[in-house]
Amino acid sequence: MIDYLNSRSRAFIVATAGAGIVLLGVIDYLTGRELFFSIFYLLPVSAVAWFVGRRAGLVASVAAATCWLLAELADHAPYSSPAVPFWNTSVRLAFFVIVTLTLSSLRLVRQRQESLMQFIVHDLRSPLAIILTGLQTLEEVGGERPDQGEQKIIAHGIAAATHMQILINSLLDLPHLRSGKMPLQMASVDAKELVESVVRNIEPWAQRRQMTLAVECGEGAEPVRADEQLLSRVLTNLLSNAVKFSPSGSTISIRVSPAQGEMLAFQVVDQGPGIPSEWWDRIFDKFVRVEAHDQGASLGSGLGLNFCRLAVEAQAGRIWLESSGQGSAFTFILPSVNHRSRRGWPLGRSSNRAI
Repeated sequence: MIDYLNSRSRAFIVATAGAGIVLLGVIDYLTGRELFFSIFYLLPVSAVAWFVGRRAGLVASVAAATCWLLAELADHAPYSSPAVPFWNTSVRLAFFVIVTLTLSSLRLVRQRQESLMQFIVHDLRSPLAIILTGLQTLEEVGGERPDQGEQKIIAHGIAAATHMQILINSLLDLPHLRSGKMPLQMASVDAKELVESVVRNIEPWAQRRQMTLAVECGEGAEPVRADEQLLSRVLTNLLSNAVKFSPSGSTISIRVSPAQGEMLAFQVVDQGPGIPSEWWDRIFDKFVRVEAHDQGASLGSGLGLNFCRLAVEAQAGRIWLESSGQGSAFTFILPSVNHRSRRGWPLGRSSNRAI
């Protein structure tokens, strides 16, 4: 719900909140004193205060208190003094104002923290680019005098720097994906070539941990319609998690195969500790950290898989998890180049159904 409201315009939120306040006033009038809907006024007031701002939240507070007062006056209920309804309204308004000021202040602090984080992460790009350029230069120079040990160290450094660069770009793109304002470069992408390219970048890290990356591309795997850079980062995130949490000497499989409805399925299967079923519906949410089956330790920061879900859904796809006591399989599907858009396609959802 929060991601949905973040993607909506301020005018939409204000209009929806206004309609909700009026509806609650009508319900208050019809039910009289038998049923109380007082607490529900906080929903539209809080939504406006959080997503629109303090000023709009104060206006919504006044509107909610006024609507409540009109419903109370229209009920013609006897009071010991005519001033009682107005006193009640003043107390309610004060409560709404306190909630509005609190939420708007928290929202402002959060925005400042996110801006600072974005600023710091953005500034990491320049020194990282210099490091990556230096390593690539050493790799080219070293080609004239090959030394297996040195070349392997340089390859590991390039793989780590490239992976860090992808993580930085993912962090910078998360706010745009959540708001639905991420600019996409949709094109026909050869799935097999893209997967092999991602595997080449991750392979030095996997080899260092004595792991094998196995690519399985099924027959009939057509090119996929996607943003190539975004799709590459999704696969990199999933493969990096698989390498990070799988035991040394294990095999990680990357499978590409046709799926129903002219879709193409990408699947990353590891031999890690597995993920309990109670986490399957929440693992793609922001800042969710999972407890492994047999480790008791938190897995991940809670941002990588959230990025994967948002990136896949932005490209009209779905992503889900299947896991057992040993190993996990992350699968996502995207439209192939021959896919025809259907009215009512379930965008913005994740599922844990099998293909």
